[in-house]
Amino acid sequence: MTAPLDKKQVPFDDSSGKRDHLPALHPKWLEKMVFVAYTPPPTDITDRGQYEQWLERLKFIAEDLHWLLQLPHDKFWCQAVFNESLLTLLDTYLRFSPRSYDVIYDLPNDGRERHLEVHRLVFMTCVRMATHKESKDDHITPSVFGDILYENFIFDVPKLLDLCVLYGGGNGALLTKMITNIFTQQPKYADDLRATIPTIIQVLENTQDMCGVTSSFTPEKLGKARSKDPRLHTMTVKDFQDVIFYLADTAITISNFLDVYPPAAHIFHEFRFEQKLASFYEGIVPEIQAALKVRQFETMSHKRLLKQKLHQSRRSLQKIFHTILEHTCIQPVLEKGGEDIAENIEDFLHTMSAVLGERRFLADYESRYSFQEYADVMCQTSCDIDETQVQYIHDAINSAYATFGKRKKPKGAMSAGGRTSPDGSPGPLEEGAMGGAGAIGGGAGAMGGGAGAMGGEAIGEADGEALDDYSSQGYGGDVYQTEDYDLHGACAPRPSIVEIDSLVSSVKDLLPELGDGFIEVLLEEFGYNLEQAINAVLTDKLPPSLNDIDRFMERESFEEIPSSLVDQRANIFDNDQFDVFRKDNVDMSRIHKGKRGDDISLDDKSTVKQLKATYDAYGSRDQASMYDNLPDYEYDDEYDDTYDTNNIGAQDEDSAEELTARRPFVVPRALQTGRETKRQAVESEGSDDEKPARDDFVQDPAKLREIAEQKRQWHSARGRGGRIRQQHNVVGKPKGQGQENDVVRNRKFKEKNKAARGNHNRRAGADRKRGRGMMAI
Repeated sequence: MTAPLDKKQVPFDDSSGKRDHLPALHPKWLEKMVFVAYTPPPTDITDRGQYEQWLERLKFIAEDLHWLLQLPHDKFWCQAVFNESLLTLLDTYLRFSPRSYDVIYDLPNDGRERHLEVHRLVFMTCVRMATHKESKDDHITPSVFGDILYENFIFDVPKLLDLCVLYGGGNGALLTKMITNIFTQQPKYADDLRATIPTIIQVLENTQDMCGVTSSFTPEKLGKARSKDPRLHTMTVKDFQDVIFYLADTAITISNFLDVYPPAAHIFHEFRFEQKLASFYEGIVPEIQAALKVRQFETMSHKRLLKQKLHQSRRSLQKIFHTILEHTCIQPVLEKGGEDIAENIEDFLHTMSAVLGERRFLADYESRYSFQEYADVMCQTSCDIDETQVQYIHDAINSAYATFGKRKKPKGAMSAGGRTSPDGSPGPLEEGAMGGAGAIGGGAGAMGGGAGAMGGEAIGEADGEALDDYSSQGYGGDVYQTEDYDLHGACAPRPSIVEIDSLVSSVKDLLPELGDGFIEVLLEEFGYNLEQAINAVLTDKLPPSLNDIDRFMERESFEEIPSSLVDQRANIFDNDQFDVFRKDNVDMSRIHKGKRGDDISLDDKSTVKQLKATYDAYGSRDQASMYDNLPDYEYDDEYDDTYDTNNIGAQDEDSAEELTARRPFVVPRALQTGRETKRQAVESEGSDDEKPARDDFVQDPAKLREIAEQKRQWHSARGRGGRIRQQHNVVGKPKGQGQENDVVRNRKFKEKNKAARGNHNRRAGADRKRGRGMMAI
């Protein structure tokens, strides 16, 4: 193995002509190259100037990265370390490149293909930068490699987060190996991650401030009621969209990073990030959901897009919480078995107890990750577990789920109270689950009051008052279901506009005082279930999210842009080289409209002359055919070759007796061709020199007569009915010499049965005459 790159010395001649040496990783060996920075696609694709400029920029970037990846090991690292424009290119691409979950730009095919090429080249460049050993000759000392990455800012925590978002979906395994190698060779990146987590927490707090939601990370004064800030309802549509997009980008980025590099979960757990995340979820997600239902949008598709982004945010936040718990508490229990797992179990129970106050978060989290599965893992260990605490947590989660969760199809009996937990328990809701004795803010064992309370008596009383107010409306968890996409995701089925109009009209007939807009929001809240929506209004059991909505609100007028006929068509010529509807660079010179102006002369026989050689090959009266020189063969059109390819019995093992006793194979005469018949005739004559007899059309008359005589004798030897006559010897030997037993037996048989072969016609006539009295008896 050769010396590593950091220890190689390259000889060179200085200005005075003296021989000297410099390290292989030195600015002197840097080839001059200026890399172009990346810019996102233009928002207006119809502007051909901006679009062509962007395509040209992508072309330059692709060519430069191709050149970079083809450099040898030492030249490549000189560019990576000393060329700042390369780091600028990578940084701008990782920051501004569209994510897979973003609104995809409707790029033409050429722009999409060129962007995918740049996407692939950037990833290959980052992979090569994260590899300290390419071969036995091209490698860097691991410790020096970590210092090179860290000191030259080739990678940092924001870049690693962006890499996980851009490439974690399709290149997860390779990206995991790459980031693991970076953190292994340079432990300082782990310290940088620890320094980054407080910044991430500050980002979540800033998001809450933007929405006018009181930060859940700082404790409030006891007994102080939260005041609702209408900022989410009054901000512009663009600002409201930015909040949802910002939340989705932050949540998905952290979730992908933890999926690619699971050891980072331990660093997040050091800051109790999962607890802060649950509080953040409880404070901001319900507020955004409520604002999204009542805000006005230009088109229904815009509102549906924001719902999808919010759904992605919720799923990602839940996944972050699950990943941290799994790798810090659950996975160590499974790996260690019975050794030193008490601390992990206690940590898990402490975390779950700390988030029991975040009831909406627990309801959504339970719909995806069952607490019962965690409890089963804990109970299977040999460690002593506080079953009372586990049952207490389980009951609190079931209560939150029964209040805010979205029920799936019940597995047990249907009762008036519905299901109390997502595991399908058939019993009704217990009295303490909905605000009676032992409610969340009330009696002994409750989450807020009594022994074992989570936050003191005052907090329990505040929660109990809110719950009592909630229960005083007569509303139960079996009627209202919070909006959730767990069953169908972002592609949840939605009625068409015509169906929604019909449902609104049906409600309007029964409740004409309600506004069309309020009816639409009401139907959407109940999953477009007409009966439940009408029943909730008549019984005055509306969900809390509809209490602040004006019941006389008019319906939004959505102008759906009809799709053109070109978009609806399905043709085999779509996207071909002449598709003018989808391509702007069709070669019009190859398209001709109308009749061609070329003069065609009927006297032009050039085409006929070109085909003359083809016709001559098949022959004519004056021309020989190409088949005349083929060897003679006889073709029998009566021959059935259906089973010629079936090698019957070829796979069977033959015994030794069968191999010796089997006669040679002979083709049946009926299946023999003319050549086989001739060959067998020659072999039967025993002479290889004699010429085979000609197969004349007229056969020899003597042979024909001989064959006819053989047929006559054969027929005469057969009796009536086609059976061969049996000859009975009745002559025997001359008299006086004695007779054989067969002869004696044949004579008796003849004497006994001679009447059977008499003249039956004559005998029948005599009997007839005798019957008429014409003959004397």
